Amino acid sequence: MISNSIYCSGSYKEIGKQEGRMLAKEISSNVKLFWEKLIQLGYKKENLLKSIIKQEKLFTNAVLEEIEGISKGSNQKFLDLLAYNVYHDLAFPEECTVMMAVGRASSTGSTIFLKNSDKVGSESYVGDNCFKNKEINVLLALNPENGNNIIGVAAAGSTALKMGLNDKGVATGSNIARTKELATKGIEKDTTQLKALDRGFLSRIGLEQSDDAIEAAQVVLPRLMSSPMSTPGNIHFADADRAIIIEGSYHEIAAETIVDKVAARANRFQLLSQLNRDDDLSSICRYTRCMELLNENEGKIDVDKMIEFSMDHVNGPGPNSICRHGDHFLKETSLSSAVMEINRENPEKSKISIALGKPCHAWRDKKANITLSLDSKKKDIPEGFINGEIWKKYYTEEPFVKNV
Repeated sequence: MISNSIYCSGSYKEIGKQEGRMLAKEISSNVKLFWEKLIQLGYKKENLLKSIIKQEKLFTNAVLEEIEGISKGSNQKFLDLLAYNVYHDLAFPEECTVMMAVGRASSTGSTIFLKNSDKVGSESYVGDNCFKNKEINVLLALNPENGNNIIGVAAAGSTALKMGLNDKGVATGSNIARTKELATKGIEKDTTQLKALDRGFLSRIGLEQSDDAIEAAQVVLPRLMSSPMSTPGNIHFADADRAIIIEGSYHEIAAETIVDKVAARANRFQLLSQLNRDDDLSSICRYTRCMELLNENEGKIDVDKMIEFSMDHVNGPGPNSICRHGDHFLKETSLSSAVMEINRENPEKSKISIALGKPCHAWRDKKANITLSLDSKKKDIPEGFINGEIWKKYYTEEPFVKNV
């Protein structure tokens, strides 16, 4: 998952063209891997493409314009890119940990939000535009002529966000839920009739169209009433005072409002807990440890504390710790992290700190992490975040060991 950085401004179509031109090789690689992964899982490309026109109306005009721009800039087919954006979550689900101290539960009185992004790799992820069998990611900074500024992390060629923050002070992150239904059913292979939504896309339009967490949830929930998430999972939106956590499966939706409290999600449900797999030890261990850390520090949690939590190795280091490690690229392990600090008085001054690579290494070296406010400019982003060298240097499965 090579993490580059791009900064785009103008109309959404112009933004897409800039993305496409700058990341043409990475986008080509990601789209190729996307199709290989879905075919490997038993999906038929012709069926997916036939279903795309039905899914197109689920997207906002801004997103469709951006995908069209990416298509022109990268010389990729529009329908391939549309399929990549619609069904991305089927091929590359986010296996993540989210923690938050909402409102007065933080030391600042405004919400602080953390996400560790965990992913599996694939034997298909090889070549010049891949690294250690991982998908390619970018640090994305969007400055549209009309709309909210957004900074976050995305896959090259995707309009979806893994995690991000807008200039109104709204943060987002999402993760898959490993339910009994997911293990036994999965999505129907005949996708000609499928209507399903990518969590990262929902996170993106929530930030794109909202001034607070409630508005973001109001953007997402009507869509989920007609089309489920492509795989069961959680979507989180948070502003300075509150957070909304949405849990969605194939046939059930639940939402929770968090005010002046701490909360967390691993790859499981808390509201729809009856759907969880009983043998998902990693999610149980991570959620229990998250709540232990959050409850012990409630009212004292700042950015440094959240960074400390993201590097936690209790129950590991391994797949059951918050900072996740593995001995094979097919294991779900931590590949990057972001902490978002929301500024109530001046939302455009809200900050996102991003660590590229294994959290226990990347947060400890100032060369591997960066803090940006929502009014940051391109010149504020060092070259190493643009060419992928930072991520390649700090992605390792070896746990950090303090020199004695």
